[in-house]
Amino acid sequence: MKSNIEWEKWGEIDPLFGVSTWSGKSKDGPHPWQDEEFYALGKSDWQDFKKIWDQYGVNTGTCLEIGCGVGRITKHLSADFNIVKALDVSQGMISYAKKHVLDSNVEFHLSDGDHLPTLDNSADAVFSTHVFQHFDDLEGASKYFREIFRILKNNGSLMIHLPIYRWPSHRRIHLTLSNLMKKIGDVRANYLRFLIRRGNWHPLMRGLSYDLDWLYHTLDQIGFGDIEIRIVRTKSNNDPHPFIFARKAMLGTSTANAS
Repeated sequence: MKSNIEWEKWGEIDPLFGVSTWSGKSKDGPHPWQDEEFYALGKSDWQDFKKIWDQYGVNTGTCLEIGCGVGRITKHLSADFNIVKALDVSQGMISYAKKHVLDSNVEFHLSDGDHLPTLDNSADAVFSTHVFQHFDDLEGASKYFREIFRILKNNGSLMIHLPIYRWPSHRRIHLTLSNLMKKIGDVRANYLRFLIRRGNWHPLMRGLSYDLDWLYHTLDQIGFGDIEIRIVRTKSNNDPHPFIFARKAMLGTSTANAS
C-alpha cells in the first residue's frame, strides 16, 4: 500500500503518538505518552470492545490483529485468545511492541500492507482498530476484506473499527463534494509522501470513511454473513467507535443486519 511509507516513518519518529494521537501526547508535547499510561489505555479500550464481541459471538482460538502498532491492544488480546498473530507494516512499531508485549502466545509479523501473511482457514477471529480509517481507497479495503475471508475458518468472525456514514437526502451532491475532497486529499498525500522519500518528514494520516451500503454489499458479495454495525463508546475518552461485525458463512447462509 502507498500508505506504508508514512506508517514506517511514524514507527521511527513517534510510535506511541502515531497510534493514539491525543492532544498534547506527542513525544515533544506537554504531556507525552508514558508506556504504563499508554498500555493501560489499551487495556481499558479492549475491555469495552471485547464485551461487545462476546455479545456478538467470538471463538477465542486464534486471533489475527491487523495493524497492531506498538501492541496497545495486542498486549490484552493475549489474555483472551489462545494465539494472537499481530501484523503491522512498520518495523519500528513491531520492534517497540516486542519490547513491551512478552506473552508467549503472541506472534508479531511484518506485513506488506496488501496481503495477510497467514494460511487459508487458519484464524478464528480477526480484529482491527484505527487502521481501516487510514487506507487510501475502498479498493484497498475490499482487498483486505477478501484476505480476511480467506484466512478465517468457517464461522470465524471479524470485528473491524472504521468510520461509517450513510448520506441523507441530496445524496448526489454529498457524493460529489466527498469525491472532490478525496481528490484534494490524494494530491496532498502524494506530495507529502514525495517529501518523506526525500528525507523531509511531514506528519501524514489519511482519512477514509465507509458508506454503509457499500459495506453491506461488499461483505455480502465476498460471502460474509451475520453482518452487523455496532457503536462502542470507550470509557477512556467517551469517543464513539463504529465497528463492523461479520462471520464467514457457510455457502448460502449470508445475511445482513444493522443494530
